[in-house]
Amino acid sequence: MAITRTLRHPDGELRLRRVEWGDLVRVDFMTWLENGSLFDSSLYHEPLEFIAGEQSVMPGINHLVLGMTVGESRTQLFPPDLAFGLYRSDLCYRVKRRWLKSHHIVPVIGLEVAILKNDRTVMNMIVTELDGEQVTLDANHKLAGKNIMVQLDLLEIKAPTDREIPGTILE
Repeated sequence: MAITRTLRHPDGELRLRRVEWGDLVRVDFMTWLENGSLFDSSLYHEPLEFIAGEQSVMPGINHLVLGMTVGESRTQLFPPDLAFGLYRSDLCYRVKRRWLKSHHIVPVIGLEVAILKNDRTVMNMIVTELDGEQVTLDANHKLAGKNIMVQLDLLEIKAPTDREIPGTILE
């Protein structure tokens, strides 16, 4: 059951609470490529929970959820810069096949590889090309450069409890 908070303004009118930056929200979602193929949905797992405005979701979702009320549904097509980012050729690396083999990796196109960098962080990459003794590894998100359609259904808003809204009474 969704929990909704309403605000009673000084004029006495009851208004539905709308999502603001910093609110913890829970949404059902569906995401499609422009060709209509569904690639992710909360139907496959739990609803998505995130803090509006934080970088834990793609930027377009943050913009779409702002101002929504519980029970509202919104759908929008996002360009790459508001989805999974622009495709960056500087995130493609050519390495020697024998280097991968020395790490017990047999390169095959489409293989996902996690590479430990010198700074001890992990970079996830996909083998995209095999050319003789060279292998191309791509660190772009697999949906980088693509337009993404998103539908959000707002299930719940949990406002920060330590923040008061001047001139209103929460009911």
